[in-house]
Order: sequence, then structure tokens, then C-alpha cells
Amino acid sequence: MLTKELIQNKNVLLRADLDVAVKDGRVEDDYRLQAILPTIKFCLEHARKTIIIGHLSRPEGPDPKFSLAPVVDRLKNLLNQDILLIHSGFSPGESWGGELPLAVMENLRFDPREEKIDRGYATELSQGADIYVYEAFATYRPCTSLSLIPEVLPTVTGFRFDEEISTLQKVLQNPLHPTLLLASGAKPDKLEIIKQISPKFDKVLLGGLFAKPEDRTPDGLDINETATSLFVGEINLAKMIVLNGPLGVYEDGIHDRATKAILGAVIASKAFSLVGGGDTLAAIPSLGFSYSSFGFVSTGGGAMLEFLATGTHPILDLLKNSLK
Repeated sequence: MLTKELIQNKNVLLRADLDVAVKDGRVEDDYRLQAILPTIKFCLEHARKTIIIGHLSRPEGPDPKFSLAPVVDRLKNLLNQDILLIHSGFSPGESWGGELPLAVMENLRFDPREEKIDRGYATELSQGADIYVYEAFATYRPCTSLSLIPEVLPTVTGFRFDEEISTLQKVLQNPLHPTLLLASGAKPDKLEIIKQISPKFDKVLLGGLFAKPEDRTPDGLDINETATSLFVGEINLAKMIVLNGPLGVYEDGIHDRATKAILGAVIASKAFSLVGGGDTLAAIPSLGFSYSSFGFVSTGGGAMLEFLATGTHPILDLLKNSLK
């Protein structure tokens, strides 16, 4: 747990969820950034200095299109705080002596060692830091910043990460029946994990390419009116709803009918709702809805499903093992 005593006058290396939608050099949706503001502000208040590290998209090397500069600009506005951007090729260790209390290191994925799980890179990133705060719930696949830095530095999880975990534990350990899982997508690996999760729910309904052909529109890009009515009926009966993924290709403005109807029904329902997934995060404001209308909006879609399947997150396993 992150406390004042742990970071007081310390150098904090903060791993954050920075993988947000950027278009024309501007952050389109800052929900993930808003979610981590309490942790960043807490570090600014109590730590000596804080350096934030994170990913944006999947570049195969340094690429201006995937620079964190727009993210830094948005964080400056959200925090009303000057922030140093540590450019690619420089390490946090070279920046602890700077005047600004907050810095962001350029996209970790500009360096191939992040994905290669490189011990030398973990040491390099950790140089000069006293403690590592992990505030990146959505990052759950092995990488240097997840898998190795916790071996180098004392590590705690951030406020938002803890909130994500406690909400998901509530779904697993104290479900309100009947429970309903609404899941959509196209990738086979996602369908496999949904199959693992399905027995934990009273009802499971699938959209996107996971839906049965008879439930889809003739072009296959949305679920049809009959299936939509069925989904809404089940939403009205449920007391706990988990939604992951839009029901159709809502982005084209043509196949958004089912997703609009389902999101509206979830909001109107008296059930506790847990919503997650990058495409879902994008769909909510795009279709005229507000994040605050749902019970909880997770910052991670894949991570949310993985936790529902396994009951844990890799960073929790690492921290548990380090205490043994």
C-alpha cells in the first residue's frame, strides 16, 4: 500500500498507464490519465522527485508518432504543473538532479530491451530511485518494467491499481446474483479467456465476431435487433454486469445501434456495472455517454479479463513472492 511514510523525501519511479488515444498530436481520451492523478499528486506532495515511465502503443523503435510528448502536455494541463520530458536515449538516473519535481521518460517501447525483459535495462531505469510505485493495472504481459524492476527496487502499488483489484475481487468473491457477462471481440485468445471466465457468471452473452451468425446483422458488423432485445432483457434482470467490448463496429457511425442500446440499458439498470477495455473506453464518450454513469470503469480490458480468470495480477504475484 502506498503511504506517506514510504515515499517521504524519496525519489519515486512511477510506472503509469500512459497508453491513451492520441490523434494529430493531442490526447483524444484522457480517462487513464485522470485515473492515476491521485497517485501522481500524492507523490508530488510527499516525494522528493517523481519520474513517470510507461508505454504508448507498440512502436518497433523510436518513432515520433508514438512519442509521449502529447501525454506530457495533457498531464501538464491536468496537474497545472511543469513536467520535464526525458528524451529517448537518456535514463531516469540522469534526471534526478533536475529542478522540476516531476518528469516523464519517453516511451519505454522505443528501447527494444523493454519487451526483451532485460535485467540491465531494469537496473538502468532504476538508477537513482528509492522506490517503485506500480500504477499500471492495464499492463499485465511480461516486460522489463513489470517483471524485473520490482526485483531491483522496493515496490508498492498505486491508489488506482488497488481500486481496480478491490473492485474485481468484489465481482469474484461477493457477486450479486444474477450475474451477467457481456463480451465482444474478434481475437481467438480473447475468446479462450472468456471461456475460462464464463462458468463464474450466471449468464454470458457474446457480441462482435464472437456472436453466433444468426445474432448478427447481414453484413456481420453488428448484432441484430432480435439479439439486442435479448441482451437488454438480460441486462434488466441482472444485479451485477461485466461489460468488455463494443457490440459492433460502432466507429463507422452505421453499426453503433446495438452498442448504444446496450450501454444505455446498463446505465438504466439498477445492477452494479463493471466496464473495461480500450475499445469500450473509446466507445463510451464517442456515443454520448459518461464514464461516471457506470459503477466502475476499468483502465484495462485484457488485464480485467485475466484477473477474472486467475484472481490475480502478475505484479501481485511478484510482490507476494518477494515477501516470502
